[in-house]
Amino acid sequence: MTAPVQVGLPQTSGGPAPTLSPTQKRMLHLITEGHDQEQIGYILKVSPVTVWRQVKKMREAFGAFNHAQLVHLAYQAGALEAPPKRRHGDHAGFAAHKYRGETPCDDCVAGEKAYQANKYARKRAKLNAA
Repeated sequence: MTAPVQVGLPQTSGGPAPTLSPTQKRMLHLITEGHDQEQIGYILKVSPVTVWRQVKKMREAFGAFNHAQLVHLAYQAGALEAPPKRRHGDHAGFAAHKYRGETPCDDCVAGEKAYQANKYARKRAKLNAA
């Protein structure tokens, strides 16, 4: 039988959650976007080893076992704020909504209707020309 494992910040700490530098916050946001160490290093213009070291320090500070848990604990502790909401135009449109299982926004529905109407008109014109 194994002993229970504590996850997260130590219960006896009693102090505030670890604070993150702007670079560390940016690294965590990039992790949430699905970037790996090499991509994060390229974006931030640092080596992947530097990224690895910073993430390791943050994991130790928050008591996290992996990247996902680190991000979760940082949000939970208030050390990392949520990224800004997407604005329309920051995504691929109608197909992206459908792929994510979302209800498409009005602008995307209108764009899809216009696209389909144009596609149908081109097809009709092609048939009439033949």
